[in-house]
Amino acid sequence: MKKSNLKNIFSVIVWPILFVIGEFFVEYIFVAIFNYKEKGAMNNSEFINYINTLEYQNKLTDYINSKALVIAIITMIIFIPIFYKVFKKYKIDSKPKLSYIFISIILGVTISLIYNISLFNLNNIVHITNSFDKSTIPLLTQIICSGICGPILEEFLFRGIVYNKLKSFCKPMTAIILCSVIFGLFHIDIINAIYAFGVSFMFIYLYEKYKTLKAPIIMHISLNMTIILMFNVIVKDYILLNLFLVILSTVILIILKKFIKKDV
Repeated sequence: MKKSNLKNIFSVIVWPILFVIGEFFVEYIFVAIFNYKEKGAMNNSEFINYINTLEYQNKLTDYINSKALVIAIITMIIFIPIFYKVFKKYKIDSKPKLSYIFISIILGVTISLIYNISLFNLNNIVHITNSFDKSTIPLLTQIICSGICGPILEEFLFRGIVYNKLKSFCKPMTAIILCSVIFGLFHIDIINAIYAFGVSFMFIYLYEKYKTLKAPIIMHISLNMTIILMFNVIVKDYILLNLFLVILSTVILIILKKFIKKDV
């Protein structure tokens, strides 16, 4: 492989790697604070034995969940300025019709409902994911962290930086596929990875169509917010309601497809 190719590949993958390391470092700070408080008067050997207990793991999980909002805000403060600075050279001064906001929201809501309701029912037949286990994280924290902060950071990283860098040395379709693969791998759970790979194509489509990163950001937020806010409806045995939501979402998507083609 040529040096130039290696350099190009490195310039792409370095950003997701740095982001993962940064997230880990921020979370590790809170783990270290928790460990300091928990250790107290224990000696090193006692504390090492304590770390291997279920009690410690449960306490640590609860502590990190309680600090999830702070961790998300710190991560945003660190990475958004960096991501935006890198993305600026790819930014296009575009002023699309405001219809892109409506389209992005509807796409996010309908796709999220179809996917999550279908997956939930399939999961009841054959257990394939723990995604529908009840979260101990407060609703407001989920909304801010997973519903808002996560999508903004991920869109700046993957569509704003990774995709644009790939486009600079790859054919368009190759760049789309590679960006989607990297985005999928970023989600460790195999089911979520496949889902992320699929929706990435739609994120890129909106980004290219409207020439603004706001479009995939809005769709991504809508995707995540829908499952967060509709979680209790989806995981209940409201068979007729869930069936109605899937059918309605499918019909809306079919109608929206025709509208998107005409929307310039």
